[in-house]
Amino acid sequence: MLKRFRAWRRARILERHRLSDDLWQTTVDSLHVLDRLDDGEIERLRELATLFLRQKGFVGAHEFVVTDPIRVAIAAQACLPILNLGLDYYRGWYTVILYPTAFVAHRERRDDDGVVHTGYEELDGESAEGGPLVLSWDEAQPQPADEPYNVVVHEFAHKLDELTGAPNGLPPLHRDMSVEEWSRVMSAAFDAFNDLLDRDEEPPFDDYAGSDPAEFFAVTSELFFAAPDVVIDTFPDVYAQLKAFYRQDPIAAYEPIDAR
Repeated sequence: MLKRFRAWRRARILERHRLSDDLWQTTVDSLHVLDRLDDGEIERLRELATLFLRQKGFVGAHEFVVTDPIRVAIAAQACLPILNLGLDYYRGWYTVILYPTAFVAHRERRDDDGVVHTGYEELDGESAEGGPLVLSWDEAQPQPADEPYNVVVHEFAHKLDELTGAPNGLPPLHRDMSVEEWSRVMSAAFDAFNDLLDRDEEPPFDDYAGSDPAEFFAVTSELFFAAPDVVIDTFPDVYAQLKAFYRQDPIAAYEPIDAR
């Protein structure tokens, strides 16, 4: 009975709150990260984005006005990673906060000697564990076709990571996946990436990925969708794990761009 009610409610939302054809098409045309999707996938993404917009609230910071095109652009990018997973993967939190530009966040860090250092950091996005997801519209808005990064996918990857507790680069894996294999592959790649940085060699992508395993997962996730050739060429085992988790294979319909 509950399953039938949920199906009825989903159908009712999709019918009553369907995104207009013009707005959806304009959004799709502007988001090059969606270029590889076929018509059926685009329609499923439209449904997920519609449901996402009914479930999550949007708040503009510093008097930023959040318009419908902005909301739909965020929703379309946010739902790309869960296209074959479902909206339940974004459970447990309810708000997206949008700043017009980069924002400043307070930070505390404990060093190896136990001394706590405090300061401020300028950010383009942030995911609060169990709380809102924060984005800079400057970076979250549709980017040029040759832009290999995607801050929306990056921050929503953190939300997936948080499903298993404090973010550590291990999202909830499917039953046909191995936690041991995931950990082995991701740890080896993370260590190899940091070895490059330690030798002052140019990394294959943003050195921020070397910050910690959670950021490595988020950075490789955004590249998996925005520049999958970079991931598969550098860390093919990581690509295979992300492919198994996201249930997508972006490289199959992708034209490569330079992520450096």
